[in-house]
Parts: sequence; structure tokens; C-alpha cells
Amino acid sequence: MNRQYTLIVRRWGAILFIILLLLAGCQSKPEAADEVLESEATAMPTAVPPTDIPEPTPTPEPVLITDAADMVGVWLGTVAGERGYVMYTEDGRYTVALAQDDLGNAPRVSGEYWFEDGKIHLRDLENAGHWAACDAEMVGVYEVVVSEDDSLQFQTVADGCDQGGFTRNYIFANMTQEWIAEPVALAEAEAGNPELAQALQAIIDQYVADGVPGAVLMIDAPDMNFTWKGAAGMADPENGVEMAADDQFIISSGTKMYTAVTILKLVEQGKLNLDDPISAYLPANLASRLLVLEGASLGETITVRQLLSHTSGLGDFSNGVDVDENGVSDFKELVLAETDTIWEPALVLEWAIENAPPIAAPGETYNYSDTNYQLLGLIVENVSGMKLHEAFRQLIFDPLGMENSYFEFHEEPVPGVDGRFLTHAFYAGTDWSMNDSRSYEWGSGGIVSTVADQNRFLWAWVQDDLFDNPATKEEMLTWIETPDAGVYYGLGVFRFVFDEWGIPDLGEVQGHGGLFNSQAFYWPEQNVTIISTLNSNEPLFGFIGLQIEALFAVLANVSD
Repeated sequence: MNRQYTLIVRRWGAILFIILLLLAGCQSKPEAADEVLESEATAMPTAVPPTDIPEPTPTPEPVLITDAADMVGVWLGTVAGERGYVMYTEDGRYTVALAQDDLGNAPRVSGEYWFEDGKIHLRDLENAGHWAACDAEMVGVYEVVVSEDDSLQFQTVADGCDQGGFTRNYIFANMTQEWIAEPVALAEAEAGNPELAQALQAIIDQYVADGVPGAVLMIDAPDMNFTWKGAAGMADPENGVEMAADDQFIISSGTKMYTAVTILKLVEQGKLNLDDPISAYLPANLASRLLVLEGASLGETITVRQLLSHTSGLGDFSNGVDVDENGVSDFKELVLAETDTIWEPALVLEWAIENAPPIAAPGETYNYSDTNYQLLGLIVENVSGMKLHEAFRQLIFDPLGMENSYFEFHEEPVPGVDGRFLTHAFYAGTDWSMNDSRSYEWGSGGIVSTVADQNRFLWAWVQDDLFDNPATKEEMLTWIETPDAGVYYGLGVFRFVFDEWGIPDLGEVQGHGGLFNSQAFYWPEQNVTIISTLNSNEPLFGFIGLQIEALFAVLANVSD
């Protein structure tokens, strides 16, 4: 008997019982009426108390689920206005996730369920940080009540996991669950790699313990049949909102890889050439003022390729000028001081021309510069006829199904998974997310995304699904040496060679990091992607430490 049929039989069984009681009462009415008529024929009329008052209808017993078979399926859960999903499988497993697609391969919590004495028993086995971890010996006991609309309500009988906040007792005791689908298969990784999942969770837990506000990490290792997402800390510390693995965050300079891909897709369309001077695509009065050395204007000779590879010779407006040498660039101080300023690209470039002097002649040296990618954003707009955010959406976001990504300040924010909001990022301890002045990032850092969306982008890049011609991606892998050993830059992509850092066994990774210790990298040796954020610019280059720890955790699992 399937779940829905069982609920219908129980519901209508109770209703049929009530109807039979009513019918039994109605059948006694004719006899009472005959007696009244007979007395009327032999006596004077008298007041006769009514005899047909129906007896009170008994309150039906609540309909309960008492069999594990009736729980099987995917249920949409609602708690205090928040939505999530719970899946119960035939073999007695349950999983909880914020996104339905994550129930099978990346749940927040999973465990066992069974019925005993007509009550459901829940035991947590694996916890990715959605609520306070319950000891595996701490079993929750609930009655499962079927409501009139066939949704379920859990009523606590006993559950020690009630320390406050997001705990099993809080979630289930207040959750309404509505059946929506048959269950999906659980990925082998969920059952087969709990040690790796726990090790990865412990890594980001430690970063939060060490002071970062919140962290998200995703590892996708298809050759190991392992996909995992985890979160730790707070999405909004001021309001006590916990971080979730599907939350949106500012990827900052990770945007550069998207800008580079967009430029190269326009190259494939024949709309520009990498070795053309930028003066072919930018206004003359802008190009002529960009790079002036010893009175000579060289800005017109910078090529598109040199912008992409940070070999243009342009200074970095965002990070390169720190007159008072206090560790915060002059431009960042301005952003933090004038928080209401909306920085349009033209205003940013004017500040760069006036305040960020050039480093060298074009092509002479590598110098990482946000100025390069502001100019590339303008080139995209000039040659495509689209705004930069429209180009991202048309050429990347929509084709890849990046449904929770958007370009800040230039298009309407796209809601996160289940309506969640952009998480808060911190610069030097200041809540950066509250400042309109962060609008300056644009082509050098303006994308908001999630680990899952970035994973889609990264795999499309790895598997040559972004370009029509594989040679286009190879252009991105033309490496330039940087001043830092083991660090190379292509066209919008970094390459870290761990052997050159004295770290054996890891090989290399390719991808990009961002201001708030965000990252999206591919690990060729193990065919693994790693995407994460710490939502803070501190510790400096913390994403690299997180990356190394996570990769060694994966490597240990491979070795085992």
C-alpha cells in the first residue's frame, strides 16, 4: 500500500465511522414520531420535549503515521518561514538539505529512522553544520500526525538534542512536511566517505574557531564518486544567521576568470583580436591617458592580451597605492570612508589615471592590476553591444544554469537557494556587504555566486564546454611567470605549482581567488574541483591554506 493511499484510507475510515454514527441516530426518529402522533389522538396536546437532538459528534482520534513505509519520499519542509527538504528512503535513511537536488549527494544532515511503539525514531549520523551536532546515541522520538491537508506535523515525545538554535528537536518539532516526490538514490560518497566529509568539515570549523565569520567549502571528485558541500560560522553575525553551504557570497576577483572567458568568446565570434591594441576598442581620450611614461603616451599600444595577462604595465588602483603605508590601500580607505558612493566604471578609471601611476611599458613585466579588468569590461561592452552584466548572463550564466549568480549593482539581485540572501563579507573587520562603495569592483570583481554555481562554471571550463574551439581555452593556459615562486598567470587564471613551494605530492591547481578568501580551482592530478570562501580578507591568502589542507584531506582518502 503506497503512502498516499494509506493516508486516504485512514482519513476516510475516520470520516466513514462518523457518518455511520449519524445514520444510526437518524434511524430512531420515525419510532419517536409515531409515539407522538398516537398520544395526540387520545389526549389534549401537551408540550413534548424534543427527542431528535443529535448526540454530540465524538472528536476523531488524530491520524498518525506508524509505519516507516508511509514516510518514504521527498518532503518539502517549512520551519518559521524557512524552506528545506527532507527525504526518507526505504532502507531507513533520512537526509535534510536546503536544496532538493542536494538530498542525494550533499545533504546537510543525514541519519537513520525507524518506527517503534508507533513512533518515529531519528538518529543523526553525519552533520554538515546545519544544526548543532547530535550525539549518535541521542535518539529523537516523535509522533507523526497527519494534518487535514495531508501534511505532517512532528510532535516531540523525547529528544535530548535541544540545546537551542538549529537542533534536530527545533527543526522537526516545528516543521510542516508536505510530500512532493519519490526518493532519489543516495550517492555512494554519502555512505562511503564519511571520514573525508568529517575531515573537510573539521577544516572549515577550525577556520571559524580561529576567527573568520563564516566559511563554505565544496569538493567535487567525480573519480572518487564524492561530492561534498559544508558550511561553518555565520552568514550574518549581527543577526545570528548561520552559514549554509548553498549561500551566496561575493567572489570578488574570481570574477576575472568570467571576464576573460567572455572576452575569449567574443574573440571566437570574430568581434575582437587578442593582439589588437586596446585603442581599437576604447575611446581615444581614454586610451591616450592610461599609461604615460617620461611624457610619452603608451596606453594606445597596450594589447587586449596584455590586459588579460596583467602585463600591460598599468598600476593597480585597488591595491597598489598606499601612501601612508598603513596596510590599507588609498582606494580601499576611500571605499571604507565614503560608503554611499556608487562607483561607475568611468569614475573608477578616472581615479586610476590620477592616482595609480604606471609600473612599466606594456609587455615588460607582470603586475596584477584591477585596472586591467575594468578596461576589459569596457571592451566587452563596446564590441558586444551589451552591458557587461548582460554579456555574463547571455554567454555564461544562463547557458550553464547558474541560477543563483548575478552581477552586483548592475542587475536585480537573484535570490539564493530557497530565498536566502547574500552573506556578509568583512574587510579589516568592517562589514563590507553594507557598503554601496563596493560597487567599484565591476569587471574586476562584481559577481555574486554560490559554490554550486561556480562548480558548474569550472567544470564547463575544464571540459571545454565554454568555447567552440579547444584552442581558445589553451590561450588561457599561456603562463606568465610572476615574482612569486610557483605562481603563474595565464589569461584570467592562476596556476599554483606546489612542488615549487616545497609541498610535494599535490602537483598544481588552476583557477582564481578573490579578496574575501574566495576561490575556485581545478586540481588536474586528481580531477577535483575545490570552491570556497572565508567571507573575510583575513587571514591574508587564507584561501591558499584552506586549499592545501582540503587537498591533503582528499589525497589521504585516495591513498587509503
